[in-house]
Parts: sequence; structure tokens; C-alpha cells
Amino acid sequence: MCFKKKNKAEKQKKEEKRTKNTEKETPKAVEKELTKNEVKQEEPKKTETKKVVAKKAETKKVETKKAETKKADTKTAETKKADSAEVKAPKERKALYRVVYSKELKVWQIKKDGAKRVIDSKHTKEEALIRVRELSESQDSNFVVQKKDGKFQKKANLK
Repeated sequence: MCFKKKNKAEKQKKEEKRTKNTEKETPKAVEKELTKNEVKQEEPKKTETKKVVAKKAETKKVETKKAETKKADTKTAETKKADSAEVKAPKERKALYRVVYSKELKVWQIKKDGAKRVIDSKHTKEEALIRVRELSESQDSNFVVQKKDGKFQKKANLK
């Protein structure tokens, strides 16, 4: 119990000293300390703002450099594409005719490659070959002949 009383007494003495010290200090002294602290805090802010402004300027420079390099890259890519387009003319895809046997209709059909409709149908393979040759010569194109089972038999005029 004595120990607790001593601690309480010491605490009370410390609090009394603190209150006396704060009473002794004049408001002017407190204001001076505050202004000194404010000035100290304001100075780092100024340097921080300078640093931030400098960083922003650097990032702008970097961004402009990146934009310039992208523009240069796109220009060179465009010129390369234009050069390659001039050198390599696009190949015109010639029409490809197919001679196919239809098991359902039991006839030889002539179809243009990629088309759904049948151009012509013949009862014999020889008749279909004659008609395909006529079409390919007039259209300056190629033709493929298939067997009844669907395997390739002949590829004509393919280059």
C-alpha cells in the first residue's frame, strides 16, 4: 500500500510542475515556437514541391520522347509496307473448278471452289471433263478432278 501512495504522490508532483511551467510560459513564447515550427515545416514543403515539379517535367520529357519514337516507328513501318506493296503485287486468286461425283444424284457435278451452287452436271465423267476444260480456258483458271471416292485424280493447269 505504501508503494501505491508514493506513486500517486509522485504523479501529482509531476503534474503540478507541468502546470506551473505552462503557466510561466507567455503566449508570445508559445507563438514564437509555433511560428518556428511552421517555418520549419513550410521549408520542406517548398523543396518537395520543387522536386514534384522537376519530376513532372522529367516525365513529360520522357513521354514526348516515347511519342516521337512511336511516330518514327510507325512512319518507318508505313514506308516498309508501302515498299513491299510496290515490290510484291497482290496475287489475284484464280478460280478453281472441281469435278465431283454426287452419290445422291448419281451424276458428275462441276463446282466453282468456294461456291455452294453447281455450275453444271453431266452423266459421264468424260462429258464433265470436256465442260471443265472449256470453263477453265475461258476464265483462265485451273481445275481439279476427283474420283468417285473423293480422292484427287488430276490437277490441271496448277502452277
